[in-house]
Formats: sequence, C-alpha cells, structure tokens
Amino acid sequence: FVLLVVVNSLGLIPEAVNEGMSTLSRWCLVTAIAALGIKTSFQKLAVVGWKPVILMALETLLLLAVVLGVVIVGGLGA
Repeated sequence: FVLLVVVNSLGLIPEAVNEGMSTLSRWCLVTAIAALGIKTSFQKLAVVGWKPVILMALETLLLLAVVLGVVIVGGLGA
C-alpha cells in the first residue's frame, strides 16, 4: 500500500491506469461492504445487544458528516 502511494505520488503511474485502478478499487470496497451486510444477521446483532449497534450507527453518521464536510468544503474551494 505504502509503495503504491509513493509510486503514485511520484507520478510514475499513467493517468489512464490510475483512473482505472481507482474505479476498480471503489468497486472492490463496495463489494466488501455488501458482503459484510449479507453475512450480518439481526439475530446475531440482538445477541450482542443494542448498545454496540447504536454505537456503530452513530459512528457511521459521524463518518458521513466528516465526508460530507470535506466534500462541501472542497467544493467551495474549487
């Protein structure tokens, strides 16, 4: 990972390859998240209890707020 960051930062990866790999990376991430969702059951979550589920939901909302803040602020600066 670090090696790819360095190589990309040095501009050694052609733009077309960079865009293609970025798209592939996003699809892989979406697939992994979907797989986690498919593997999760409400019965198993009920065994854990509602406090961890609420914490997970709040963390998700926090991440959403951070991402939206970055997008909105980044959009204003452009």
